Amino acid sequence: MGKTKKLIELDDKAIEILEKQAKLQKRSLKNYIEFTLEDAAVRFSEPSEAYKTMMDDIIKRDEEGNLKTTSVAEVLAKYGRKL
Repeated sequence: MGKTKKLIELDDKAIEILEKQAKLQKRSLKNYIEFTLEDAAVRFSEPSEAYKTMMDDIIKRDEEGNLKTTSVAEVLAKYGRKL
């Protein structure tokens, strides 16, 4: 996989916060920002195989009429909260 350089501009306060987080992880600011963005990109890229399997099972049970659902109102009522 190749690398691309991009110039980004961030607010001074954001840089200050990111520098503190980088120090907590014993990383340079540049490395911390790159790591954080790459991690976020991976999470946005595609659902995991476990998630796909779970969703396929839910769709199958729904199509077969075996999926039990509960409304938000029922859940909140059960646990003592009202809408």
